[in-house]
Amino acid sequence: MRVARLFDLKGVFTDINTRTIYLYSIVIGILAGAGALLFNEALRLATEVTMGAWVQLAVPAPAGEPHALAAPEGPPRRWLLLVLPVLGGVVSGLLVKTFAPEAEGTGTDSYIDAFHNKGGTMRRRVPLVKALATIATLASGGSAGKEGPTAQTGAGIGSLVGHYLEMGARARRTMLVAGCAGGLGAIFRAPLGGALTAVEVLYKEDLETDALMPAILSSVTAYTVFCSVNGFHHVFAFGGAPFHSPIQLLFYLVLGLVCSAAGYLYVRFMHGSKKHFFDRLPVNRYLVPPIGGLMVGLVGFFFPQVMGQGFGYVQQVLAGGTVDGMNATAGVLLLLAVLKIATTSFTISSGGSGGVFAPSLFIGAMLGGFVGTLSHELFPDLVPDAAPYAVVGMGAFFAGVANAPIASLLMVCELTGAYELLPPLMLVATVALITSRRWSIYTMQVDNKFYSRAHLWEMNPNVLRRVTIREAMRGVYGRVAIVRDDLPWSALESWVRDTGQSDLVLQNERGELSGLVALRDLGDREDMDHVGALVVAHDLVNRPAIALTPDDNLIQALEYFGDREFDKLPIVETQGRKRLLGYVQYRDILRFYRREHGTVDAGDGTDLIPGRPARVD
Repeated sequence: MRVARLFDLKGVFTDINTRTIYLYSIVIGILAGAGALLFNEALRLATEVTMGAWVQLAVPAPAGEPHALAAPEGPPRRWLLLVLPVLGGVVSGLLVKTFAPEAEGTGTDSYIDAFHNKGGTMRRRVPLVKALATIATLASGGSAGKEGPTAQTGAGIGSLVGHYLEMGARARRTMLVAGCAGGLGAIFRAPLGGALTAVEVLYKEDLETDALMPAILSSVTAYTVFCSVNGFHHVFAFGGAPFHSPIQLLFYLVLGLVCSAAGYLYVRFMHGSKKHFFDRLPVNRYLVPPIGGLMVGLVGFFFPQVMGQGFGYVQQVLAGGTVDGMNATAGVLLLLAVLKIATTSFTISSGGSGGVFAPSLFIGAMLGGFVGTLSHELFPDLVPDAAPYAVVGMGAFFAGVANAPIASLLMVCELTGAYELLPPLMLVATVALITSRRWSIYTMQVDNKFYSRAHLWEMNPNVLRRVTIREAMRGVYGRVAIVRDDLPWSALESWVRDTGQSDLVLQNERGELSGLVALRDLGDREDMDHVGALVVAHDLVNRPAIALTPDDNLIQALEYFGDREFDKLPIVETQGRKRLLGYVQYRDILRFYRREHGTVDAGDGTDLIPGRPARVD
């Protein structure tokens, strides 16, 4: 019995405090580093088979991964570049859409969503499905990165530890962030950049400072585990000229503006291609990723440089001269950047699995090389070398599209060792961020802590406790997402497509609340199409019909939103009578709070006077 208790971690570490959180972060770092090692080796072996043995393609590697792919033994079979991405799309689509739909896309968005909306909880199967799907995507030539699965795997490990030890939501979120930081710090050999990315990417204009120290501990630990096997060196080798002249800041300023404009096109094209093209294809959903793979293959057949991660070609730009045999002219570099935007959008938007950080580095390097090369041709004395601009472009582009300036510049410094370029990196990242604030590659990002359910209690509880729901809503409640509980499935699905609602409030013929439905939890809704009118809305109820009255206060409403994954709170006449008046949403409470604390709200969510409520401890 004594031996059993010794190895019972739940019994040994039941006291959740700052010291034990730090200990758990180190444990999570060890596990995340080991997970990154396994994933990296599996991806390398799979790529050797597909791109090496099958395609016989000479894919260059960055300096930090000299043995990433063996030299080909025969002439390249370029036609396979048309086929492989389709096969990768088939495998990735089957894995993701069958076992874990939340593993689709970047992976970072799922991590952000788990932090803000799911109490730091992530399904156990998600990291494994994400890793396998990303290997299928990248090994077949899909344009994506490996930071998504490593971040999601690490975050899943952190979530699992928090769940096993029965932590509360706040501690579990911290473990989630620590795990993500460990995965990023390991796979990119960037302990500080990985930690800061994990805490910065959650928001557009904020940092998750509460989790910073656990993130650093986990990231350093995972980095040590990973590099103990793969070597303690930078991913890229950089030997370009350092920043030495103030006049060069003008050229870097131009680079910041170019990266901002390209970032806007990147985000709009990626999100737009998903919303307006891939989501509207009249085919079975399992066929969408292969279609995206075919589009990648059509581009990659002529320009294989824009397939996969592309880190080897980034290394060639940093070294100067040629890119895969082509002269690295300004036009060639700009073309590669544009094509990489296209192939990454085709891969991710169609449902392929992989991160967007690596493609962002590729695009930024090509844009930086474009600006640097053009500037060198026009002003050779002022711009003697284009390579530093490629490094700065890597940081600037990701800073703009991800709203993560601090993490971006530190990550790039650790990737390249070019710490002497920090001044221009700081300038260009700031310019890109200022001009790119309105958009983000990550759809689940929120503006700051006051838009996150993770920080509900940072609102002033005294204000919220004395205000009723009736007063906050001024007697006007939401009605759009209310449907009759006898509505047939065929009519309901059409209504959902038209309104975009996924969380529904059901009302019976007497006007009473009869249940709540979260459509995202229903699984494969296509299988229900054949039932037609046999299934009605009430048959789909999967949430308890919990409701408040207009006289309950906002604190009670926040408790509801903090504990449940449902974006609406039904309001009934009284607890004795269930006549449905409407519903209130979390954003309604947030809007009231901002209105009462120095921020004038226009009534449609648009602030007339910018600002944020002060934190009250």
